[in-house]
Amino acid sequence: MVGFVVVSHSKELAEAAIHLANEMKRYDFPLINGSGTDGDFLGSNPLTIKEAILKAKTDKGVLIFVDIGSSVLNTQVAIDFLKDEGISTESIKIADVPLVEGLIAGVAVNDEKADIESVLEELNELKTFSKLTY
Repeated sequence: MVGFVVVSHSKELAEAAIHLANEMKRYDFPLINGSGTDGDFLGSNPLTIKEAILKAKTDKGVLIFVDIGSSVLNTQVAIDFLKDEGISTESIKIADVPLVEGLIAGVAVNDEKADIESVLEELNELKTFSKLTY
């Protein structure tokens, strides 16, 4: 199974998304909050994200769900920090999906057969998913 990290500008928003996603969780895998900054300010911190990635890392990789802007940039910086430390980042990826919907779907498909590529393939459908049926 793949480990997951959630990176939002808001620790509370990430915790709520994780709480909701845990309702769909059928297997035991890391689902770590890598959000916020020191001092409970809104934002993101590459060092916090890096530590969350290390906590979530499994032999199948880590998938990171982000909200917007600097969360994406700081996640990329965190991955670069890991590379600079000699840690393989080949199986550490950012999911290019909506944060909440992507996280819920990712949790639902992450099972003992899943690897980073199979989860990303499943999530790719969310890019064209419509919530409206009319």
